[in-house]
Amino acid sequence: MDDDVLGPIDYLAVEYPDGLMTGEGFELILDLVERDIIRVLDLEFVAKSSDGTVQKVALGDVKHSGTVDASLWQGASSGLLDQADLDTLSEAIEPGSLAGILVYENVWATPLMKALDASTARLVGHDRIMVDDLVAALDESESA
Repeated sequence: MDDDVLGPIDYLAVEYPDGLMTGEGFELILDLVERDIIRVLDLEFVAKSSDGTVQKVALGDVKHSGTVDASLWQGASSGLLDQADLDTLSEAIEPGSLAGILVYENVWATPLMKALDASTARLVGHDRIMVDDLVAALDESESA
């Protein structure tokens, strides 16, 4: 990447029980990339065996359903993910599962980041609110 200004960088970690990935996610990610909404920076997979042993799984070795062309994502590696990240992810999944971690840039926000960069304004925070937290807060406010 040779961009001077990048959009916010996020990640998603997804567990696939029984070690089988469905293909719908790949197609949706590809659509977001083609529409310049996101840019995939990293895509890594780990598997946790029934005895708890964890190993990195090459994209071409990921078992999936559907007609997915996984080769589109071959080489998606920025170096942001390291072994410690994959170890942390593996702690969160159940034995017998596969997990994928996707790191992506929010390209849609790049014009905003460039505008901030060109002005005296600066971004002083960036975080995510988990959906479960939002639902719980909304439920709590409705019951009050």
